Amino acid sequence: MTSKRSKQFLLKTLGQRIKNLRKEKNMSQYVVAKKCNMDFGSYSNIENGKRNVTVFTLQRIIKVLKVPFRELFNF
Repeated sequence: MTSKRSKQFLLKTLGQRIKNLRKEKNMSQYVVAKKCNMDFGSYSNIENGKRNVTVFTLQRIIKVLKVPFRELFNF
């Protein structure tokens, strides 16, 4: 069973990875959220590790960021 601490660590690490990839593409949170058909707050919470994200949402994010799925988890 995964502890709460390790779940929080994973969400924060994943969020930071998404944030770094977005910044590499010189995109704002607002632009990525809009292109993913998400509200800004939800997207921001993902980057800040405050929201658990579904595989389908991750798929939309990587499509917008134009990165392979496996690159998202390269941390």
